Amino acid sequence: MLVDLNVCWPQKSFQDPLNDAEVDRVKEVLSTLHVLGYTHVALNFTVNHSDKFPSNPNPMQIKERFGELMKSTGLKIYSRITLVIDDPSKGQSIAKLSQHFDIVAALPITERGVSLATANLDIDLLTFHYNQRLPCFLKHKTICSTVKRGVKLEIVYSAALKDLQSKRQFVNNVRNVVRSSRSRGIVISSGAQSPLECRNVLGAASLIKSLGLQNDKCLQAMSQLASLVLLNGRLRNNSYKQTVAIGTNVVEENSLGNNNSCVKIKRRRRPSEEDPEEGKKKVHK
Repeated sequence: MLVDLNVCWPQKSFQDPLNDAEVDRVKEVLSTLHVLGYTHVALNFTVNHSDKFPSNPNPMQIKERFGELMKSTGLKIYSRITLVIDDPSKGQSIAKLSQHFDIVAALPITERGVSLATANLDIDLLTFHYNQRLPCFLKHKTICSTVKRGVKLEIVYSAALKDLQSKRQFVNNVRNVVRSSRSRGIVISSGAQSPLECRNVLGAASLIKSLGLQNDKCLQAMSQLASLVLLNGRLRNNSYKQTVAIGTNVVEENSLGNNNSCVKIKRRRRPSEEDPEEGKKKVHK
């Protein structure tokens, strides 16, 4: 299972028009990722946190536009929204967005935005502009507390494929993220806008490994940890406070590809619930 949580959606706001050429470009990126071995991909729609959210905020229409591609390739496509947070006082509630997108991410560009994203927002991912300077110094206590409550940190490697200044900033930012998180809770995404920005798992892992992240964690960042982000988003929409097992009910199996059921629940019998007659027979034997 290989996951890419960041394929750029061409629209920049809810009001931007979308033409067929832009959709075809997204299909080319998805086809390239499938050839490279990816099985689960999320389309990333980036908007400002202060924008007015419409009644139907998801413009992707994944089943209508990419249904044939998913059937022919077996690729699983999910929706993601990334909120660019500048001034927290002007932001809106993201409860409405959580019902329309599989993944909710935050991209703070100021120090106040980082404080809001790491402390209060109910999100699945925390990401940054890796071709620009970080909004503030990332403290170990703040980042690790964010990871501890289930939020993953995203590294987008497409910034390393651009101009020289972007490459330098990417190196500094990735090292700061790895340092502040102690290599915990990191996922690796492409942020691809064209097929040329896509890399396979070995190419992406070797790049991030050279910046301080261990090799085994690089592989987990594109498989196990990334799949946990998808599962976390599905649980947010299909459960109450992500409570799916109470008492003696335990989660037996998860299914990210099924839209109707996210997990299967298997009930185990308590010792007190066993049949007393059956217990006597066992003792008698």
